Amino acid sequence: MMRDEYLNKIILRGNEITVLEQAALLFPKNTSAIRWAVAAAFGMLLTFLPSVCTAAHAFSHII
Repeated sequence: MMRDEYLNKIILRGNEITVLEQAALLFPKNTSAIRWAVAAAFGMLLTFLPSVCTAAHAFSHII
């Protein structure tokens, strides 16, 4: 009885691994360009954010 439960759990885990492998194969491989674009966008945002905040702060004092 205990052995059957153990074997059923092994089969269940094997099925889960198979599903994960299939999902990994379906994932597009050409995402490196997208990752670079997103990283560049965030890098530019973080680079220019202090100057934008400073300009907004100065502009709010003018108003």
